[in-house]
Amino acid sequence: MQTDDLISLMTASHRPVDTGWLRRAVWLGAVAALAATALLVVLTLGLRPDFARAWLTGPVIAKVLLGASVASIALTLFQRSLRPGLKPGRELPLIALPILLTIAFALFTLAQAPAEQWSALILGRYWRACLIAVPLYALVPLIVLFGLARRGAPVDGALTGACAGLASAGLATVAYSLHCPDDAAPFLATWYTIAIAAVTGLGALTFPRLLRW
Repeated sequence: MQTDDLISLMTASHRPVDTGWLRRAVWLGAVAALAATALLVVLTLGLRPDFARAWLTGPVIAKVLLGASVASIALTLFQRSLRPGLKPGRELPLIALPILLTIAFALFTLAQAPAEQWSALILGRYWRACLIAVPLYALVPLIVLFGLARRGAPVDGALTGACAGLASAGLATVAYSLHCPDDAAPFLATWYTIAIAAVTGLGALTFPRLLRW
């Protein structure tokens, strides 16, 4: 058999490699995790009493936009971290943009309010519940993203875990907004940001240990 014939025979059944399946899986998994987390919030805590009236108000929209923007940026970086050769760590500071905008909104709100109202605006009524609920509900998407990370080839487990934590916290923020009645920007900038940071740290600490090859 001639060399050319051998090469033709070997490549006869060649099919293009689908390199985008993991990217699609990440986004589909995130949508499914968001739906499951939202359902879990509704079943365990219920919708906020004024949901129908409050859902389209500015403060609630800001809460959803914070979670959605953090999750979208983090998911993009997460799926890139699963492919060797890419360097998503350089773009990680982009996560700070929605958080800084939220903090700026909170500072503007405090500047417009009397000083005696600052404590109520920051603490709200359920700050402890927020600190507990967001990380707990974030475990659902975090587990989903961990499963997807094992199907990829991450070379920096801490970065992959941090991105997964950020994305999971963002999705949990969107889901928990169905229940959370505290809408003040200072509350959002304080306790949601702390909760997001906690889940990010959890992902960064656990993924390198769990993703060992």
